[in-house]
Amino acid sequence: MSMSLKEYIEFVGEDAAAELFDTKITTIRSWRYKQRQPRDEEAKKIISKSGGKLNWESIYGPVEQTAL
Repeated sequence: MSMSLKEYIEFVGEDAAAELFDTKITTIRSWRYKQRQPRDEEAKKIISKSGGKLNWESIYGPVEQTAL
């Protein structure tokens, strides 16, 4: 089972995640507390820069739970 985006941010720390994903700390916090989700382009960067630890489902949730 892969870790969620929230878990990844908690693991590396908010400051490190902001630097790694080249975004503001406020954005990292909004993702961590699920106030908003990353845009598609941000998600691509997150997946790439996490070294394979994160994928689409770890960011957006299981496909089965995605509303159509």
